[in-house]
Amino acid sequence: MSENWHSERNRKTQVFRRDEEYISSPFYVPMNCLEITDNTKQHINVDVIVEERFDLLVNNVHISTFFASPQELKELALGFLVCEGFIEPDTKLDSIRIEDKSIFCEIKINTPELEELTHLERCGTTSYRKDVVKHNNSNTKFAADAIIHAVGQLKEIGRVWHRTGGAHTSLICNKQGEVLFFCEDVGRACSVDKVVGKALISGTELSECALVTTGRLASTMVSKAVNAGIPLVASKGATVREAVELAEKAGIALVAFVRGRNLYVYAGEERVIS
Repeated sequence: MSENWHSERNRKTQVFRRDEEYISSPFYVPMNCLEITDNTKQHINVDVIVEERFDLLVNNVHISTFFASPQELKELALGFLVCEGFIEPDTKLDSIRIEDKSIFCEIKINTPELEELTHLERCGTTSYRKDVVKHNNSNTKFAADAIIHAVGQLKEIGRVWHRTGGAHTSLICNKQGEVLFFCEDVGRACSVDKVVGKALISGTELSECALVTTGRLASTMVSKAVNAGIPLVASKGATVREAVELAEKAGIALVAFVRGRNLYVYAGEERVIS
């Protein structure tokens, strides 16, 4: 009996890589389940992805609660604050520390957004989203082949997905389609926040990069790219009307259904070179 059902299935389709066979990771744990196939039943061992609860606090104000994979939490915090419009991409955090299941961020500059958070905390809520859509003034353009190449890397670098089938992958690439950073997480939104945070920590200029992610491009996902100053977002999946309208207002490119040699450009076609 295979020790890992998902890995074994991927091995048969030549997706599984030899260097993944003995990965030890906090992302997943081995569990036993009953497999029913046709007329047979058998108990098998599988790797199951882990989802844990984390609280984010800024200047001791509770901002959000995440259900996320237990890695790259500092990147998650910074990326979330930028992608949700609480702070600008160039805002410097004085400190980020992890204590048990809480992420504590300190920012000395009292931005209008954080003043609003303090007010919301007094009112008993920290729900916040900007009404004004930032317009992207980057001149960066991307070749269609570069976008196709970057989207093709999602499956190649998705090691946790290979083991569990339960992870989302997001990456930041340059205009040549070369992967600069990637993150995996049990949550689609958290994978985006993490990879944006990782890029910002490294000092990468996001106005010259694209965000490529798994899953459907909902308006909440596109707004993360808008707030981070990223000029193009792409996925193998579909999109929705509100996401297209948001991308058009923000002046960014939205590319969906990137499969094989085909792709659909729903917004910002001037940024895509065919």
